[in-house]
Amino acid sequence: MRAILTCIPLLLSITMAKSQTDSITISGQLKGLNNNKVAISYVDENGKPQYTSLQGINDKFSGKVKAQAIPAGARLSIAWPRDPSAKPQMPIAPFNFFVWNKDLSLTGDANSIPAMRIKGDEENNLYDQLKQQSAKSEIRYQELLNMLGKKLSSKDSLALHQEIRDNSMAGYTKQKEFVKTHPNNFTSVFLLSRMTNLYSADNYVAAWNALAPTYKNTEAGKSIQKTVEKLAPTLAGTAAFAFERTDKDGNKVSPALLKGKTYLLDFWGSWCGPCRASHPHLKELYKKYKGKGFEIVAIAQERGKTLDDSKASWLKAIQDDQITWVHILNQDGIEKQDVVKTYHVNAFPTKILVDAQGKIILRVTASATDDIDKALEKIYGF
Repeated sequence: MRAILTCIPLLLSITMAKSQTDSITISGQLKGLNNNKVAISYVDENGKPQYTSLQGINDKFSGKVKAQAIPAGARLSIAWPRDPSAKPQMPIAPFNFFVWNKDLSLTGDANSIPAMRIKGDEENNLYDQLKQQSAKSEIRYQELLNMLGKKLSSKDSLALHQEIRDNSMAGYTKQKEFVKTHPNNFTSVFLLSRMTNLYSADNYVAAWNALAPTYKNTEAGKSIQKTVEKLAPTLAGTAAFAFERTDKDGNKVSPALLKGKTYLLDFWGSWCGPCRASHPHLKELYKKYKGKGFEIVAIAQERGKTLDDSKASWLKAIQDDQITWVHILNQDGIEKQDVVKTYHVNAFPTKILVDAQGKIILRVTASATDDIDKALEKIYGF
């Protein structure tokens, strides 16, 4: 009996120790939070979405979430009271961090999420260092986005968009360098999962292959792997997929007929802002290299209820943007072949550069890199 009784305190201590490691505390002190709620969401190690709402009290909040065996990307947002009289602004991006196996502490200003600090486990501490390098840039980016709603001259608007692009690219360059120099960290997997459109397809696959296997089975890692598998059929060196269509002027278009020319397949739509924002630069490239045999084949995916509706919006956009290269409407003949699906395109704009032998040189999405410019300079020598 005495032996049994002596075992009870031991069992209780083991149970208590286990309960302490089953959860972590997330606490913070954010200036200006007042008594507003803080929402924390993430997908746990079992792939299940988790959500926690913590009540702010005099700028402070605290609560527990389940500890994770592997890091999980998480988002923190603040439930600000709605002000009907306030002018519309771009939504504030949430604060990203990781839920793992140690308590976390956040500090900063609730009205300046990019400058917030987080301390805790190895991954969050490392991510915090990267975030602090980009904090000023991210704050400026939010300011620039809010300026988009103001009435600006065409000159000021062009300058604003250029600063937004330059600001973004500077931040992404730092993140790419981080991924390259930290192949063993979950932070790199997390960052790479959010930068699909900021690499050429081949460079994205190469960045993924260069990472250690440690965190490749996380939710973020699985997402990247799916993307890599979708990109595989159109990586450099593969033959352009066959198709045959008639362009807007009644001419037949196919990779076979284009053989001998370097050409760019531009998957776009009249409804796609980033697609049309890329047209001025494409016009520059077309003017520069058309005399050398370069061609652009634009394949539009429209959203009209009928074929006639799609044709109308397609032709109007071509005229409005004054883009004079070869134009194909995917809906016109889609019953025979869906060219968008043939090329595994699931985001717009997607651009695929093909060489004179009909082999793919590179693929980019969202026009967020200058890989096409560099490739054409290499081909034509200027």
